[in-house]
Amino acid sequence: MTRLIVRRRATGYTLLELTVVLVIVSLAVAVAAPSLAGARAGRDIDRAGAALADALRRTHRHAILGARDAELDIAPSLARAWMRPGDTSFVLPLPAGCILEGEARMTMRFAPDGSAMGSVPQVRCGADRSRVVVDALTGTTRVEALR
Repeated sequence: MTRLIVRRRATGYTLLELTVVLVIVSLAVAVAAPSLAGARAGRDIDRAGAALADALRRTHRHAILGARDAELDIAPSLARAWMRPGDTSFVLPLPAGCILEGEARMTMRFAPDGSAMGSVPQVRCGADRSRVVVDALTGTTRVEALR
């Protein structure tokens, strides 16, 4: 009886194939990395603006629910805010590298009817800047990017 000897080809990838794949992946990472860093900076400015807007919204809600004026005093250089009445003090949770720009002390006052008056600092994270805009009639708050 004769047996047929069947040779099986070794499975796997050659060193050349693996090297080509590694070069392609490395090039893709090198191209994508700068845009990912820019996306992170964009998220930082969004989070910093949201932190300030959140403090303003809480003060607005406090004025309406308490049926009396409420103020938010902001010290931009300290990233600290005080809400009155109640004298609640807190640090604004800004991402690393983000700062508030404005006068030494800024105050936003909300009336029980929801209206607002005062000033709010701008937010800067590296080259990115944004501001929080408070509508004087309704007290609604939104964050706008500055270019």
